[in-house]
Parts: sequence; structure tokens; C-alpha cells
Amino acid sequence: MATSRTAEYMALYRALESSVRDRPPLFRDPFAVAFLEPSLLRATRLARVLPLRRAIERYADYQVPGARTSAIARTRFIDDALVAAIGAGSSQVVILGAGYDCRAHRLPALRAAEVFEVDRAETQAVKRTRLGAREVHGALRYVAVDFATDDLETSLDAAGWQSDEPTAFVWEGVTNYLSDAAVSKVLSLVGKSAAGGRLIFTYMHRGVLDGSVHFPGGARARERVKRLGEPWTYGLDPRETESFLRSFGLVLDEDVGADAYRARYALESNGYAFYRIAVAHVARDT
Repeated sequence: MATSRTAEYMALYRALESSVRDRPPLFRDPFAVAFLEPSLLRATRLARVLPLRRAIERYADYQVPGARTSAIARTRFIDDALVAAIGAGSSQVVILGAGYDCRAHRLPALRAAEVFEVDRAETQAVKRTRLGAREVHGALRYVAVDFATDDLETSLDAAGWQSDEPTAFVWEGVTNYLSDAAVSKVLSLVGKSAAGGRLIFTYMHRGVLDGSVHFPGGARARERVKRLGEPWTYGLDPRETESFLRSFGLVLDEDVGADAYRARYALESNGYAFYRIAVAHVARDT
């Protein structure tokens, strides 16, 4: 089957960051290289030489300004938020639209948790083939779901998910490819799960989709993913995110744009400011 080009580029950004030598990397993802086509894999090998690394990063940043730095900062941000959620009592982790996410394998904090990776069956087959013997998380369960057509709750229940136990849900890089109905259906499930659970998810400012807000490089990025056959279809207005989540029984804790979460990790703000990360928890009175 054809693999997702956007998922491959995300893996490339993670692989490049993992091999940084002139500063401490924001994270290490030794599994990311497993998902790279030959040309991208060659780029990561060339990047071991510092001048070539800088040239590769400049080229990537020219192609899609801000995408690389947004991607690596959001990876670290979500890592931190997920580890905090587990520390606060979430005994289960559900990674929604997992794609090539390998947190279940690379984050020590997840080893004591029940981890459920949700994605389409064909994507999971590609991932498991690429990982091969490197699948190291004994408690990891793959849950085949298409958000557009399948019932997420039924599938999770069948896989052993306990709805009465606090759960940390990670939903990274997915909502912008879904419909309003599909997003609402997932949020309904999260909102009625056990109190104290967390939701960490990304979304795009609606203004970049409909052109109502100007973001430097936004139109170019939107057209690029459209040409790749993976157009953006969903966004939120950050001014409405808190009330929107509240309608599903979720309390917004944090909502930050790419410029802010890059600054948290001392990265320059150089585009992709329309990308956002929100963290919420399941209300105690639901």
C-alpha cells in the first residue's frame, strides 16, 4: 500500500533531531529511520556531518517553513505532557491515529502502562513490518480503526481497554485530516471516559484552512499537502476551543501555538504558527 508522505516527513524530522550532536537533542527516536524511503534515509546519514546537516535542515525549512521545528518541538511537548499524565495517575494510554508514532517503544514511562495504538489496519501492518524485531513493548495492543467508518469505543473495549480507568489519550497530527463528525465522535468517547484522564491533541487554526487569517507560509503549506494527496480538512478557532471541549465534558488546561511551544525548547519561530497543541482533562463531575 502507499504510505503517508506527511508521516514519512515527520519521521525524517524525528530522525534528524535524534542524531543531533552539537546540542542535546529534544528527544531520541531510534525507530524513526525504519519509516524512511531510501532518499530520506540517505539524508539522515549525510546529516551526521555537521555542515551537511545544516544544509539539509535549511533545505527542509525552505520547502515547508516551520514544519520541521514545529514537528520536533511538538514531539517533545507531547512527550512531556504524556509522561506527566502517567505520573498523575493515567494507567492506560491510547494513541489515536498512531501512524509511525513509537512512544510506546521509546518512552520508559510507558512501560508500566497498558498502551493501545489505534489506526487503520493497513497502516498498522506497514508499521509492524518496518519495526520487525524492534517491537519491544510487551503490553502494546494494536486496535484497527478507521475514524470515518468504525466505532472507536467498541474496538477499544474489544481490545481490553477499561473505560473506568483513567486514560491518557494522545491525538497527534490527525484532526486536521478528519471531518467535523469524526472529531466530535472521538471527543465524545474521551469526554465520557474515567474522570481525571487526559487528552493531548493537535489541531490547526481554522483560519489557515479558509484563508480568513494570514499565516506566513500557510497557503503554501496547505497547497503542498493537497498536492501530496493529504489535504487538510479540519480546524478550530482557538477562541472557541475551550467552550468546544467543555461541550464534551473536557476541561482545557493548556492551548499553545507553534511559536509558543517552540520557544519552550529554545527553537526559533520560523513559520507554521497555525499549528497548535491542546491539553485537557476529563471533568470530575462527568
